Amino acid sequence: MTDADPEQFRTTMAHLAAGVSVVTIRDRHDLAFTANSVVSVSLEPPTVLFCVHEDSRIREALETASRWAVSIMGADGLGAADWLASPGRPTRGQLDRVPHRRGAHSGAAILDAASAWVECETDWIRTAGSHAVVVGRVLESGTHPRHAGAIVHRLGRMVALP
Repeated sequence: MTDADPEQFRTTMAHLAAGVSVVTIRDRHDLAFTANSVVSVSLEPPTVLFCVHEDSRIREALETASRWAVSIMGADGLGAADWLASPGRPTRGQLDRVPHRRGAHSGAAILDAASAWVECETDWIRTAGSHAVVVGRVLESGTHPRHAGAIVHRLGRMVALP
């Protein structure tokens, strides 16, 4: 048995539409990244997961900071999601131009353009190929009804849906 070709796999999986969220953590400073790998795992207890590259700053921060937040982006958050997906953005000051507030339980940024959000504490982290699967217990969640719509990632693009 042989492994699938990575480039063909990337092309294939690009057809899978996925919701766009921003994962944030506050360690020595704020870190954030745009994710399309956030998944609700369980209602009892409320649990979510996200995947992050093993070599990322967020993964490194998870070694010392166990609480984080996920902002599920509303349609008007396309600019922020795009910025936080940009390679080469500075490590410090990533959120200087992104309106946000601090989560009461995590201290992590919750973006103002989110239609919903969760704050979590890490339950476990496992390596899966080049990425880490991070599973967290939800400490609190909420919605922002004034931020309608969503952002979907498909075929390498993010598109806002009303």
